[in-house]
Amino acid sequence: MARTILLVDKEPLFVEQTRQRFLSQGYRVLCARTQAEAERIIASTRPDIVVTEVVLDRQDGGFCLAWEVKKRYPDVPVVIVSSVTWHTGLYFNLSTPEDRNWIKADVFIDKPIRAEELDSAISDCLNRKATKTA
Repeated sequence: MARTILLVDKEPLFVEQTRQRFLSQGYRVLCARTQAEAERIIASTRPDIVVTEVVLDRQDGGFCLAWEVKKRYPDVPVVIVSSVTWHTGLYFNLSTPEDRNWIKADVFIDKPIRAEELDSAISDCLNRKATKTA
């Protein structure tokens, strides 16, 4: 059975290009444009991984979504792919335990990204998850 990616971003072009790439790699892809829509999806479907932007319908929607995912499904990896640094000048990373504790993401990638970088992050997260559950 195909692994499920929940892809959350307000930018339609990014969503469609990324969705097509994931589909071509054999993933099942669920898409949402807002934090609320993504939370409705995770209420009824357990994704294998979540890929989200920070700025959704709210400035911190992706961070809030990451918290909700980890509360509901602690072992589901969250990859944040965001242009928040470019838009605000605020830099986020996961280099310290404190950062990882409040951000609740497994990977943080600044946009613009290379598709291979995202593919690698997803593969690494899913492989780590499989190793932990084996």
